[in-house]
Amino acid sequence: MTTQVSKAATVPGPTGHPLLGMLPALRDDLLGSILNGFHEHGDVVAYHVGLPRGPRAVSADVVNVHHPDGIHQVLTTPQVFSRRASAYEILREFIGEGLLTSEGDRWLRQRRTLQPLFTPHRVGRYVELMADEAARVVDDMALTTGSVVDLYQLTQRYAMRVVGRALFGDDIDDVVPRLQELMPILGDLALARALQVVKLPLSWPTPRSRRIAGVRATQYEIVDRIIAERQSRTGGDEHEDMLGRLFAARDPETGQALSVADIRDQVLVFLLAGHETTSAGLAFTMHLLGRHPEVQERVAAESGTGNSELVRAAVMEGMRLYPPVYSMERMSESDITISGYRIPANTKVIVAPWVTHRHPQFWPDPERFDPGRFLGRQERPRYAYFPFGGGPRSCIGEHFALLEMTVLLSALLARYRIDTRTERLAVVPRVTLRPAGEVRATLTVR
Repeated sequence: MTTQVSKAATVPGPTGHPLLGMLPALRDDLLGSILNGFHEHGDVVAYHVGLPRGPRAVSADVVNVHHPDGIHQVLTTPQVFSRRASAYEILREFIGEGLLTSEGDRWLRQRRTLQPLFTPHRVGRYVELMADEAARVVDDMALTTGSVVDLYQLTQRYAMRVVGRALFGDDIDDVVPRLQELMPILGDLALARALQVVKLPLSWPTPRSRRIAGVRATQYEIVDRIIAERQSRTGGDEHEDMLGRLFAARDPETGQALSVADIRDQVLVFLLAGHETTSAGLAFTMHLLGRHPEVQERVAAESGTGNSELVRAAVMEGMRLYPPVYSMERMSESDITISGYRIPANTKVIVAPWVTHRHPQFWPDPERFDPGRFLGRQERPRYAYFPFGGGPRSCIGEHFALLEMTVLLSALLARYRIDTRTERLAVVPRVTLRPAGEVRATLTVR
């Protein structure tokens, strides 16, 4: 049994609890703790979690990297920084080995096979679908002046219907409510497992393991049934939805098709990533626009002319302040130096958009909401802003998500004014960043 004694001792960082290190602080206020760590210790910060010494299961160092140059190293050198990290191992237990969680040659084959499905031209085919669902949101509300709504509930349903229709076609009315109920439960269970100091095998019949198994079995049953129904129709690839395209997809180098298990895992990744992050990003952006009516009116006016540039900039600024993927984990596979600090092999390394998006060197007055930051020529380093990750593992659905958010925001602002000036937004870092409760807003008809 090996012992780890502060492997990143040369990296500055807070001391924390004498017995548990930074574990209590990170559990109680993860976002506040890592932001304070940056302000107090700089661009590379070490957090010791667990006992002062002992096996890695109960004692470990985590290094956070916040400068764009260091983030570039972490995200673009997969041979040094792998996804052999606990967050991805836990997601793998829940949603299999899809594009988000797979590694090595398996991931490379998947990326080659799936990339043609997400070109701007292919994604552009979903604009009409997105516009239909945005119109459904706007029309279904039938609001009168002064109506109070939960923006998060609104965006969750929109995002799930868009990704559901994109994947499965129009016959989704019985599927969407079940998936919308399951996804937050999955996220909460995954977070609870991530925070366990000692992770018992899921094969052990603990109450939590049984609940995880039940949720996983239910989501697999839903997706497997849809796949089986599609397979029964001439092999499954005759439809123009994404599921049909997954059946038809081939690795351009080998000609190999995806297996049924591969397709199921990809569907689960698309449902999780395409639903959770998009709905939260939209709700956060709408809340911010509701607190800044003068900005909102400029965005609405430009959108009304058919120009979506400022709408897109508002979405990007919303994700700067409230990035749905607030942190990303990697594991160092060899010793490496970042910003002058030695990071030993087998150290968990985290890059956090939540912090870097507030780095005052690249974002003057970082807490101010200003979509103008994303208009015109931008002189910032590439990794001063990375809500969709970066490098070879960047999010394959970035264009889809931005388009989806822009379409709904344009449609909503054309009909309603959003007012959140009396509301407070509280967020919680789960698998993704989520509102802690309702995102209340008063909507008035224009």
